[in-house]
Amino acid sequence: MGPDQPTLGSEALLEVRNIAKGFAGVTVLRDISFAVRAGEVMMLVGENGAGKSTLKNILSGLIEPDAGEILFRGQHYRSLTTGEADRLGIGTIHQELSLFDNLSVAENIHLPHLPQRGGFLQQGAMREQTRTLLRDVIGVAIDPNAEVESLSLGERQLVELAKSVHHASSILILDEPTTCLSLPERRRLFEVVRRLKGQGYGVIYITHFMEEVYELGDRIVVLRDGALVADGTPAEIPLPQLARLMVGREIEELSLSPPPLPQGAPIILSVRGLADTELVQEVSFDLRAGEILGLAGLVGAGRSEVAELLVGLRRGTGDVTLDNQPFVRRSPREAMVRGMVLVSEDRRRDQAFLARPVRENLTAPSLPALCDGPLGSLARSREVERAYHLCEEFGVNYPGLEAPIVTLSGGNQQKAILGRWFQGEPRVCILDEPTKGVDIGARAAVHRLILAKAAQGVGVLLISSDLPELLGLAHRILVLHKGRLAGEIGREVATPQHVMALASTGRAA
Repeated sequence: MGPDQPTLGSEALLEVRNIAKGFAGVTVLRDISFAVRAGEVMMLVGENGAGKSTLKNILSGLIEPDAGEILFRGQHYRSLTTGEADRLGIGTIHQELSLFDNLSVAENIHLPHLPQRGGFLQQGAMREQTRTLLRDVIGVAIDPNAEVESLSLGERQLVELAKSVHHASSILILDEPTTCLSLPERRRLFEVVRRLKGQGYGVIYITHFMEEVYELGDRIVVLRDGALVADGTPAEIPLPQLARLMVGREIEELSLSPPPLPQGAPIILSVRGLADTELVQEVSFDLRAGEILGLAGLVGAGRSEVAELLVGLRRGTGDVTLDNQPFVRRSPREAMVRGMVLVSEDRRRDQAFLARPVRENLTAPSLPALCDGPLGSLARSREVERAYHLCEEFGVNYPGLEAPIVTLSGGNQQKAILGRWFQGEPRVCILDEPTKGVDIGARAAVHRLILAKAAQGVGVLLISSDLPELLGLAHRILVLHKGRLAGEIGREVATPQHVMALASTGRAA
C-alpha cells in the first residue's frame, strides 16, 4: 500500500524558483523550481553529483544561490542564513553528522539554545526533555547523559534525527537518514516521518533507496546533472522510469547471485571464541575461499566490532587462523601483510584522505612496491600509472588524478577505496556497509566488484544493514544479537523475516 496523500491541503510552505549555483566555473544547479507543501513528503532523488546536497545546503542556509529566490509561506528571500533557517523552523539532517563527540546527547540535541534560568544551565530539564523526545518521538532509549563518542554510528544517526526534530517546526530535510540504520530503526524513522507529516510538516527526503521512495513519498523530484528532470507522484513515475530519469540511460539490471562455491573450497579464515571486554562474546565461524559470508544484526549488535577485532583495530581474545596459520599479534599492518583488508563503514572518517589527491588515495597501500629499492625514492611515473590503471579497472570517474578525493561523488569515492584494497590479490576482504550512501548506478558497480573478487577465490565477509543486498550476495548469513551469534542461515532458506527474527530476539521465528 502506498503512502497516504497529504493531509493538510496544498499550502506551499517552501518554494524555490529558478535556483542556480556554480563552483569554480562549474554549474552545479540550474533553474531549479519546485514547492514543498504542508503534510507532504517530497522525495528528492538523483545520482551522486546531481546537485541534491548543494540544494539541501542552500535551503539550510549554509551556502547562497547564485540566482533565483526562496519563498517561505509567501515571504520572499534572496537566500537564507542558518539563523533564518532556524527561525523559520527548517531542520536538517546532513549526511555528515553534525554532533560534538565530547558532549552529551542532551547537549547536542539542544545546542545552540541550552535551557537556562537565571544564568544557570537547567541540566535536569534538558535531560528530561531529551529523554521524552527520544522515547516518545524517535522511539529509542538512549541515555541523555551519554557522550556521543560512546554511541554506535546508528545511535548517532538517531540522535541527529532527534536534534533536527527538536529544532524543526515546519520543514524537515533528511539527507540519506537510513544509511546506517537497521531495518527496525528504519521502520521507526518512517513512523516519525509519517507522524510529522500528519502534524503538517513538509518533509524533503533525500535517498538512494528506491523502496523508500515508494513507501514514504507523496511526490518525487528528480535531479540529473544539476537540472530538474521530473516532478510527479509515485504513480506517475514508476520505478523503471525513475531509474532512467536519474541516470539518463537504462540501468543494467544486476541479478544478485554469488558465484557457485566450489565443492570442498578450503577454509581461508577460521575464527574461534572471538571476544572483547565490551560487546562481542564468543563469536566463531569459518570463511571459505570464494565465499561471500554475510554478517547481519541490529545497530549495536557488534558487527563492526567483529571486523575491528579481526584486523587488530580493537583489542580482544580468541583464536584467528588465516590460511592455516595462526594470526596472533593482530594489527592493521600485519593484517594487510597477511592479505586481510577492511573497508570500514565510515568511509570519510576512517578510509579516505579527503584533502589528498585521488592518486595518493589509490596507491597508499602499495607505496613500498612503487619505490626504487628498500630505501629508494617513490617512482612517481609508476605511481601515476598504477593509479590510472586502478581507476580504469574499478570504474572510478575522476576530474584528474591530482584532484582531492573529496571532490568525487560518494559512489566514486567508494569505488576508489575498494580499488585501493582490492589490488594486490587480498585473501580476505571485510566489507562493512560497502554501498552506504551510493546511488543506484554505483551500487550495481560495487556489487559487480564484490562478485568478481569472490569469483577469483577471495573470501568476503559482507557486513550490511541492507537485507536485499545480503540476501542477494551472500552464500550464508550469520546473525548477531547483542554481541553473540544468534544463528546461521543458508542461502536457500534465507528470508527477511528469518534474519530479522534472529537479529531482534536472538531466536528463530
